[in-house]
Amino acid sequence: MSAGVTTRCVLVAQGHPRLSEGLRGWLQASFDGVFMVADRASLLEGVHRLQPALVVVDLALAEGRLADLLAHMQQQAPLSRTVLLSDHDDPCADAAALAAGAAAVVHKAALAYELSPAVDAVLAGRRFTPAAGAH
Repeated sequence: MSAGVTTRCVLVAQGHPRLSEGLRGWLQASFDGVFMVADRASLLEGVHRLQPALVVVDLALAEGRLADLLAHMQQQAPLSRTVLLSDHDDPCADAAALAAGAAAVVHKAALAYELSPAVDAVLAGRRFTPAAGAH
């Protein structure tokens, strides 16, 4: 595979099977390839191998080391953009995630109405935060 981004490929790293399947169903309408992983090691391998345009990753997979995870992903696939899914509603944590390299933060409680605008923003080269979304 080339060193560039696979334009219509998304990698979803999420440990909850029901949420993963819901994300897959939604993303399949917008991407040619949707790849699913459920753990940190598979996430890092998938980012390296697939070079996806988009990575949707659950904050829980960062295992308390979000900056390290995002930096490693950036090294492996510099053109990939990351949407971080979070259980937390904490503006300081959102800002820290964006500062660490995430392109967007989406709270799981708002997934139904924030994921689409977040993905659109990220693919257009913009950042997205929950406060920037229309509620």
